[in-house]
Amino acid sequence: MRRQRDAVTVVPPRRPGTGPARLSALLAGLLLALVPAAGCATGPATERAAPAPVVSTPATATLGGTDAAWIQLMIPMNEQVLKALDLVSGQTTDERIRDLAGRIAAGRRAELDDLRRLRGSAGLPAVNQHEGHELPGMVIPADLVVLRSLRDAAFDRAVRETLREHVEQGARLADAEQTNGADPETRRLPERMRQTRVTELGWLRRTTATP
Repeated sequence: MRRQRDAVTVVPPRRPGTGPARLSALLAGLLLALVPAAGCATGPATERAAPAPVVSTPATATLGGTDAAWIQLMIPMNEQVLKALDLVSGQTTDERIRDLAGRIAAGRRAELDDLRRLRGSAGLPAVNQHEGHELPGMVIPADLVVLRSLRDAAFDRAVRETLREHVEQGARLADAEQTNGADPETRRLPERMRQTRVTELGWLRRTTATP
């Protein structure tokens, strides 16, 4: 009897993308009003409820609402993708995927150090303001459940797609902060982060090529 190994392809459930205009509103603190359009939701996709308002009060004269919202969004985005990256060594035998995961994970941990420092110096709350929200580019618990169920080639495809969406959305958010942010120190970080993500997209493309 022939085995049907690839009869069903399982990939993590994805969130809709967020365009530049919606990103600006998100980072300006208008997340609550834009929840249905921007894809930030709680609960099942068939019954999305608006999350509680995200309120940030900058503690410095130069830190604006966009800066604060960006910091508080990028921290959980980086923290959550690290959970997916931690699965790689046990779910694949492809050394290219393992190497990719190691390099991206190292970059995200370095960024978290900078982001948490900015959060602390601004006096922002050290809590995840987006807990339970299904934002584009955010690795959510459902993604991790699917990734843990896959191995080898199926896992490689799923984790590449998860990382691609995460990296592309991170680049968009970096652009939005550079365009709309007010604090010079905060705006230097997304400039570096955007270049990192351009490099990572190149790495991702190379992992899809035939070895």
